[in-house]
Amino acid sequence: MTTRSTTASSLSSPVLRAAREDDVSALVDLVQLAYRGEGGWTTEAHLVDGHRTDADEVRAMLADPAVTLMVAELDGEVLGCCYTRREPADADGVTRAELGLFAVHPRAQSRGLGGMLLEAQAEAQRDAGAQVLLIQVLQSRPELHAWYERHGFTRTGHSVPFAGNPDWLKVADLGMDLMERPLVAS
Repeated sequence: MTTRSTTASSLSSPVLRAAREDDVSALVDLVQLAYRGEGGWTTEAHLVDGHRTDADEVRAMLADPAVTLMVAELDGEVLGCCYTRREPADADGVTRAELGLFAVHPRAQSRGLGGMLLEAQAEAQRDAGAQVLLIQVLQSRPELHAWYERHGFTRTGHSVPFAGNPDWLKVADLGMDLMERPLVAS
């Protein structure tokens, strides 16, 4: 990944677009840096070791028709990404879309890029008929929980085990809290 300087004003016009095969390497690097790097407020390096994603996982997302993998690009550089995966309607007829692989380059964080990506995915999923956006947030990350709450998510009161290799956890029994955001008025 390049180390071009990015100013706050230049983030006012990133291009949000569907990810492509030629983005795979940049996406793997970006996600690793944002989740396991030592910069930015979204790092989990103090809680989790190991890789966050790999090229095969990203390619599988690109090939999955239920997945929308979006990138934020500025001057040809991928500075952010996130996916949504639409799930079939549940027994109550509610269609959810899970948000994940949500990353913004540390030098571009706290400038609104994450919010732009989130809102673009929410709009796309709402337009496609999803009623709820779902995310799993690593426990012991109150600042992330608060960010999602500011963006309309609420805690469901449920959690699931850590999805990665449990040997990577630096905090025993750390799980993922489920949060949801309605996409349609109730």
